Amino acid sequence: MLLVHTALLREFRLAPAAVARVPLGERRRARAVGRHLDLLADLLHGHHEGEDDLLWPVLRDRVPGAALPRLAAAEAQHEGIDAALERVRTARRAWGEQVDGTTRTALVEALEELHALLAEHLDLEERTLLPLAAVHLTEAEWAAVGEHGAASVPKPALPLVMGMFAYEGDPEVLTTMLAAAPAVPRVLVPLIAPRLYARHAARVHGTARP
Repeated sequence: MLLVHTALLREFRLAPAAVARVPLGERRRARAVGRHLDLLADLLHGHHEGEDDLLWPVLRDRVPGAALPRLAAAEAQHEGIDAALERVRTARRAWGEQVDGTTRTALVEALEELHALLAEHLDLEERTLLPLAAVHLTEAEWAAVGEHGAASVPKPALPLVMGMFAYEGDPEVLTTMLAAAPAVPRVLVPLIAPRLYARHAARVHGTARP
């Protein structure tokens, strides 16, 4: 969970600058950055959907009553993030069509708003809710949350996403994430994923080490 949080927070922090670096009218560059934003939006949506369906309901039934307000706050933050994410999607579509100064500014501002909300939410979640989840969820229930997130990633994008996670991730955690994969992907993905992300980051962020 922390590995996913780290990657999402990093990429959404870097996203406004990635958009701002695209020269006006450069539709090819805008398409590359736009596809990156679409991938991030899908990853965040899938991650939060897994929590909404598989994490919060379990915790609500098991945590002490004193923890319920924190859980309610996190769920309310999800709603705010969902709304901000929709504003990003709308601004991203407009920018992709125009690639002008007005649509670029609107998208940068929407991304900055989303990053601020996400940073606040992940801080609350990591400080107060994940420790409760570690106590009150079974290993199988934890695994189900992770499997839901993995299932939400299109298979062609999975090596890139694993590279995104690996950039600041613990190799041991990544090995655990791939433990249920077939033998060939389990061996190949750790080898190719970092290189895929480096090339992707160079296109989107202007450097292989953003």
